[in-house]
Amino acid sequence: MLTLLIAVPLIGAIIVLLAGRVNPLGARVVALITTVIDLQIAYLIAAQTRWHTLAVDHAWIPEFGVHYSLLADWISAVLVLLTTFLGVVAVAVSWREIKTRVASFHVWVLLLQVGVMLVFLSQDFMLFYLGWELMLIPMLFIIGAWGFGRKEYSAFKFVLFTFTGSIFMLSSILFLYFKHWSQFHTASFEYADLQRLSLTSVEQWWVLLGFLIGFGVKVPLFPLHTWLLDAYPNAPTAGSLLLSGILSKTGIYGIWRITFPVAPDAIHSFVPVLITLALIGIFYGAFSAFSQHDLKRLIAYSSFSHVNFILIGIFLGTSKSETGAVIQMVTHGVTTAALFLIAGMLQNKLRQRDFEGMGGLWAKAPVTGAFLLFFCFAALGLPGTGNFIGELYIIGAAFQANWWLGSALAFAVFLAAIYSLQYFTRTMHGPLTPNAVDLHDSDKRENLVLGVLAALLILTGFVPSLVTQPLNLLFSTSKTKPEVAMLSPRSVSDGRVDQ
Repeated sequence: MLTLLIAVPLIGAIIVLLAGRVNPLGARVVALITTVIDLQIAYLIAAQTRWHTLAVDHAWIPEFGVHYSLLADWISAVLVLLTTFLGVVAVAVSWREIKTRVASFHVWVLLLQVGVMLVFLSQDFMLFYLGWELMLIPMLFIIGAWGFGRKEYSAFKFVLFTFTGSIFMLSSILFLYFKHWSQFHTASFEYADLQRLSLTSVEQWWVLLGFLIGFGVKVPLFPLHTWLLDAYPNAPTAGSLLLSGILSKTGIYGIWRITFPVAPDAIHSFVPVLITLALIGIFYGAFSAFSQHDLKRLIAYSSFSHVNFILIGIFLGTSKSETGAVIQMVTHGVTTAALFLIAGMLQNKLRQRDFEGMGGLWAKAPVTGAFLLFFCFAALGLPGTGNFIGELYIIGAAFQANWWLGSALAFAVFLAAIYSLQYFTRTMHGPLTPNAVDLHDSDKRENLVLGVLAALLILTGFVPSLVTQPLNLLFSTSKTKPEVAMLSPRSVSDGRVDQ
């Protein structure tokens, strides 16, 4: 199933390319069917990994120790499920927005999905790096060809930042590879092998720094965030929700489950610095959101603030905080997808996204307004939504670690309430703007997508055990701390793996 999960979008991309030459509608339909099939496979994998670990391992380039090695536990399976779900959403929201080169657009979306799943599932650094770079090319074209405003500048800035960070990360990978050769006289890029290396404190420090720069750009971690302020607003709706909902999670996942096990000693000296940078990101993003006049830039800053909130949960390093971080990764992906979807709907209908050209839209679009009100409340952690559960776990763990840290995170939630409600009031309240006289409400397709997104947040809010119960099992059965419990397909016991 792991191989099928990656093969389906690859095959689908080829069919989309062929179908698009005949009829653009055919390309849309094939892309939608492909993402739905992949979502179903991801669901089956998630159902299996609630109690077991799925793995596959084959020699790929044995001369260099490169393996086709994939592994899915509950954490990676949840993120793959989020990836495939937002893939369906991306195709659905692009149904009317993307009108030129339709087939090419959907090919890039499917290839992006392949790269992300390789990042979440790979157990070999070369396979992981292949997926990491594969994410870069599709997003370059998605922003540069179908974006808005300074789309070419935004696309190249995204590529420049990400590729530069990748160079630092590749340097750390190659150092570990040659270090393994010198210590064991065998070639290997597998995580489990490279995590057993004996590194000095100085070597761990430099390896950790290289990984943190590479992953920190994608999160983004302050001060590596400036590309976000151009890419998020100027990308098409599908690009914005994929950037915020999925690609940011690849950076968080890399820091947590790849970087920490490689340099377990050095990370302890880095944690206070990383928590400080994450706090700066939380408050910088929140205060910057207050002053925005551009709808999508406000969401971009709020997303930047929330992903740093997730990082705090990772850096605290307790089972409670990490459980909250996983829940927040899912709910943040769903919430920002919905907010960017509504922003894209308003932009396409009003032909602008500045708050000065909005106001009083509730009278013309009450259903859209109701959805916007719900997702704004969800973003600030409304009880009954999964966002509240995730924040509760992280803030509770923060108070246990440090009273001041917990208070700072609680105040950040208060700030989120201000800019989230600002989003709603500046668009829906007040006198109706002249350019909105002919505005029509959301259609059935848009209501269906928004309804499913809202239902997921409510489901995780009222039944959080769907996520937390398998996490508790995973953490309790790990022989080491969760963040360093990276398994290898060749080293896990037969009782824990469905091969």
